[in-house]
Amino acid sequence: MAKFFKKQNIKIQKSDMNTIKHALLKGDEKFLDHTKSVALYGKLYWRKSNKKLNVGDIVYLFMIGKGHFQIRYKLEVTHTNASRPDKECWLAPFVPDDNCLEFTPIADMYEGKQLGYDELESIGISRHVQYSFLNEEQVNFIDKYFK
Repeated sequence: MAKFFKKQNIKIQKSDMNTIKHALLKGDEKFLDHTKSVALYGKLYWRKSNKKLNVGDIVYLFMIGKGHFQIRYKLEVTHTNASRPDKECWLAPFVPDDNCLEFTPIADMYEGKQLGYDELESIGISRHVQYSFLNEEQVNFIDKYFK
């Protein structure tokens, strides 16, 4: 029941701040083991950089490397000022960050092959983009794989 009220509060908060945004992010598996982070913490942590994301926004994670090259996760932004505890998930030298985004999976990891470069280009998402907001058509296409 607590989750229901938490979700309800997020939606109310977001309705005052405009609509929920949907974004695509690419994560390189040679730097961080994303699946390990989800398994250990039930979360992913992301450096803010230029990301204009708020609590309640939806992020689709396209994983690069380890045979993925697909969107694998549908995540919700659950915190915008988190410390990252995922040092043991890093493959590259760990960089502590006390001001990062926290993402929580809201669907099982997608293990199919329909959300790769070619399929995304067919709906107008460049294979070279690292971070972008998605339009309604793109979200509808991607979401059908996370039902």
